[in-house]
Amino acid sequence: MSRTRAAWAAIGTAALLLTGMPAAHAAEAAEAAEGQAPDVRWANSVSDDLGTLQVGISSDSAITGIRAHIVSAATQQEVAVVENDAFTLASGTADDGVWKTKQPLDLPALGSYDIRIEATDADGDRTVDNSAGTLAYYVAAVFEDVRPDRTEIDTDHREVRVDGTLKGRWPGTRELKPLADHRVDLDVDYWTENTVRTDAEGHFSGTVTVNDAVPVQAVYRHDSANPYVLYGESAPTRIGVRQVATRWTFQSPAEARTIDYGQQVTVTATLERETPQGWVPFEGQSGGVLYEASQGTHWAGVGYFTTGEDGKVTFTHTPSETGTFRAASHSDDPFIAPASANSPEITVLRASAFTSFSATRTPDRGVHVEGAMDFPDGWTPGTIPVHIQHSHDGKRWTTLRTTEADWSGEGYAFSADIADGRRGHYRAQFKATDVFRGATSEVVEVGR
Repeated sequence: MSRTRAAWAAIGTAALLLTGMPAAHAAEAAEAAEGQAPDVRWANSVSDDLGTLQVGISSDSAITGIRAHIVSAATQQEVAVVENDAFTLASGTADDGVWKTKQPLDLPALGSYDIRIEATDADGDRTVDNSAGTLAYYVAAVFEDVRPDRTEIDTDHREVRVDGTLKGRWPGTRELKPLADHRVDLDVDYWTENTVRTDAEGHFSGTVTVNDAVPVQAVYRHDSANPYVLYGESAPTRIGVRQVATRWTFQSPAEARTIDYGQQVTVTATLERETPQGWVPFEGQSGGVLYEASQGTHWAGVGYFTTGEDGKVTFTHTPSETGTFRAASHSDDPFIAPASANSPEITVLRASAFTSFSATRTPDRGVHVEGAMDFPDGWTPGTIPVHIQHSHDGKRWTTLRTTEADWSGEGYAFSADIADGRRGHYRAQFKATDVFRGATSEVVEVGR
């Protein structure tokens, strides 16, 4: 018995004599006062150095001894014992730290091993943990020089070839050696698109189809044919997309034009794509044609399309107001740039007409004119200026007065009195606007 234990035993006897405490209780108190046994928190492989064993231990005094028993998980047979001098404090403190083996362990075979730890602290307290953790004594897959043959693709060149080398880092020696005849997945956007095998030197090559701006990488996944090689992946390489330029050209209407309200217009446009040989018709592209009003935000759907071999789309439409046709195409294919264009402007004019006009001499030598107008297309100007005109010969006309036509209940009526009205020809005129065509009444001759 150590001097410390003897002293605590004497204290226990005294406690019994003085207080009546049982000697067993006094001994328990003595053991508690003496110190706690080491706590083996965990034991496992270093993640990037699988043959190296690391152990996390804490205690109320410095750890002075570590012994590790390496036991085959498959057979439960002990294959190695790692003595204290093989460990070094890697981080933390002597009473709460992580110890690692100075060199990777040299074990007889790859596989999984149970770790049993004996730990002793400076107080002489000792712990045995028979399930401290697991040593993953496996080969780590390592990719070298993985490279795609291109980092940008276009709609006509979507195949990417990926080359590289797969090696394994052996846990006992840290040596990198080629992994021959192993499966390598070629992933596009983290989904496997192709699987190839390595040659005798660990080299591999394969192609994948890339349909968007996404990463490409090589991945080694668990293979039952090689159960002791762990997962590994190369750094991803992002593949960019170069879009194909597209454009619209209008064959009809090819230039600005004016039509009457209610008149149909045929619109024809061609979608083209840019190639090294120039612009060519683009087949199989979808989109739509709108008619957009020049004033405000009104628009009307004309139709949807899928371009044919000649890239053309043709629709017939009856515009209700001045505006332009807009053709637009958009592809779900990220390699195809969207395109849109507006046609030359179509000016739509509504009809106006004089339904009556008269000019008569008044007793005071003036001329009284009156008449009515109609706007048969349904819209009416906000104001309706009517110009009263005179001509001596019926060819050259002069405006004498301007009045306004107002709703009379039956039409848009107007009247005017021309003082000192000259003899000759009289008529009324409504001048064209941005929306309405002009109109001229019948000519009436007035004598003296």
